[in-house]
Amino acid sequence: MLLAFSALSTLALADTPARVGRIALAQGPVNISSEVGDEATAALVNWPVTSSSQINTGRDGRTEIRIGSTSVRLDSDSSLEVVELDDDTVRLRLHYGSASIRVRNAEVLRGLEITTPQGQIRMKDVGRIRIDAERVRDTTNVSVFEGVAQVDGGGSSLAVRAGKRVDVHEDDVRTALAVRDGFDEWALQRDQRDGRTTSDRYVTSEMTGYEELDQHGEWREDSDYGPLWTPRRVAADWVPYRDGRWTYLAPWGWTWVDNAPWGYAPSHYGRWVMVRQRWSWAPGRNIGRPVWAPALVGWVGGNNWNLTFNDHGARRAAPAQGWYPLNPGENYVPGYHLRPEHLRHHNRHARPDYRPGRRDGLTVVGLNLFDGRGQIVVPRAPRPVLTPQSTQNAPFGAPPRPQGNWSNRFDRDGDGRPDRNGPGRVITVPPNGAQPVVPYSRRDGRPSDNERFVRTPPQVLTTGEPQRSLAERDRRQREAEIERRERDMANERRMREVEVDSRRVAEGQQRQREAELADRRREAEMERLRGAEGQRQQAIDNERRQRDAEAQLQAQRDANNRQQAERQQRDANLRLQVERVQRDADHERRLQGERQQREHDNERRQQAERQQRDADNARRQQAERQQQDAENARRQQAERQQQAERQARDADNERRQQAERQQRDAERQQREAAAARQAQQARQPQPQPQPQQVQQQQQSQAEQADKRERAREERQDRRHNVQQDIR
Repeated sequence: MLLAFSALSTLALADTPARVGRIALAQGPVNISSEVGDEATAALVNWPVTSSSQINTGRDGRTEIRIGSTSVRLDSDSSLEVVELDDDTVRLRLHYGSASIRVRNAEVLRGLEITTPQGQIRMKDVGRIRIDAERVRDTTNVSVFEGVAQVDGGGSSLAVRAGKRVDVHEDDVRTALAVRDGFDEWALQRDQRDGRTTSDRYVTSEMTGYEELDQHGEWREDSDYGPLWTPRRVAADWVPYRDGRWTYLAPWGWTWVDNAPWGYAPSHYGRWVMVRQRWSWAPGRNIGRPVWAPALVGWVGGNNWNLTFNDHGARRAAPAQGWYPLNPGENYVPGYHLRPEHLRHHNRHARPDYRPGRRDGLTVVGLNLFDGRGQIVVPRAPRPVLTPQSTQNAPFGAPPRPQGNWSNRFDRDGDGRPDRNGPGRVITVPPNGAQPVVPYSRRDGRPSDNERFVRTPPQVLTTGEPQRSLAERDRRQREAEIERRERDMANERRMREVEVDSRRVAEGQQRQREAELADRRREAEMERLRGAEGQRQQAIDNERRQRDAEAQLQAQRDANNRQQAERQQRDANLRLQVERVQRDADHERRLQGERQQREHDNERRQQAERQQRDADNARRQQAERQQQDAENARRQQAERQQQAERQARDADNERRQQAERQQRDAERQQREAAAARQAQQARQPQPQPQPQQVQQQQQSQAEQADKRERAREERQDRRHNVQQDIR
């Protein structure tokens, strides 16, 4: 009991970090373990990543880890350990494989560190790098595609700029050009997708999971809650914290893992509100670095809250445990130790007078599911029958802590402060001063020089065994001897391996001592060189002072020479000024005489030009008058000719009209005479005309008709001519 209380006290004293990463993508076989040595499980999207997490990818597997705006991507057959992840530090160790790291925020650079078996890498500027460890035996390759990286290893430290690659060996460093492959192109495509997001207008880019919100929901501003994000393509009865699972993550406690790809940020930051009959996520105003929480929910239930569950058709009463999303006005009460400023950040919108009414979005499962260490898959869990009365009477109560020893990964030594271990594997110290025992750290499964093995004693027969035949006893003894020899041979092989490892360690220590001796010699040589450099610098300073004195004397002489030259220059300028005034006066007199001569010449020329213009104007006017008189005479003569032509046309017209009248009178008289003859003939009996007379009569009628036609045509011609004359 005392030990359990001590463990709980230690767990509560250590501050928990406010930054936790997540698995953003898992393709193919990808495993994750929360602690070094724990059993690895299949990595799910939105699974939390924190200190001591180890991520492994198998063949054809790839994964992406997001820590705020920083992306860490692993290629197939890779192993990455998160040595330390807190508010200010991100320390990673790539045991083997390939990793692509993209940093967008310059504030992350100070605490970012990546180690490999051959060296250490730090990024000096935002950008993108790739690290390959143990792809070639005992070699680390660092390729810089954007930014600058500092690489320490192989006895050297150098800055690598964009477009360069460094190959780090145990005692050598080589440089080359960086070359991309399919893994780099895949990482670049993922980065380009992140560059198109607009969610960073509403939340900070250091909120892990913000990059998934744009393509799965819509943003809008609300007068009460500020920016609101509403998910798209969810069911009408969808409720937050219902489609996912619970897992226990020390030291935070029960942690929610959402099934939706966008579910990480809305589950671990901000609050959920019901607006217009739809759930919307309210992250609050962007006020700096966000603070992570395992789940922002209110807990109800416990052993005193029994409900009826429908388990495979059978009804049973059992204790229940429920949770519901917290409203911005409600206080978040964590079950772990949290810094006061972090707790104030969570409850910055909480109201002291807030009294929760209905628990919207309440989800209830059996309390027994929280007893074990396994995951609680909520959609598969049996659900109880809820009534308004049972929901209203539900007591507040958090779920129990699973049974077992849950150590605080940030306070392994139990001093109440987060540990700051160096790079490498985390080793726990057992009680009673025993030596620490660590799992085999070699990749081939063999023990290293600090990993002990136990010789198994051979089996012997006891006196209590029943008597057997001599042959059976001999056979058993031979088998025991064979087993003993095999164990001895295995132990000898292990001893040889330990000796080899010890020799390697000794050689490494010898190389380290030699390197230290070389460093001391180098430091002594540097000290001697610094002394010589100091003497040389002193001589240089003396020479500089002498040159300064000579320069000062020379400057004084130059100043005197300049003053004398200036006086001579002033005298020369004065003489030049007098000469210039005299020249100006002579020039002015000459110009005045020239102006007077030009004015006299201009006056004579203008007078001659005026006389010439007057004579020209008189001649031109006289010629114009003569030309005008001639034109008037020609015009009058033309008018007289036109008048004579009109008179002639009028006379012709009069004669034609008189002839036409005479012709018409003659024709009328002929018609009247013919009519009179016809009338007279009609009164007298007419003899039968002779055929010859009839023929002559018809011929005369035809001739008369022709004459009339010709007369009509002549009249038309005359009329046409008259019209032509008139025109």
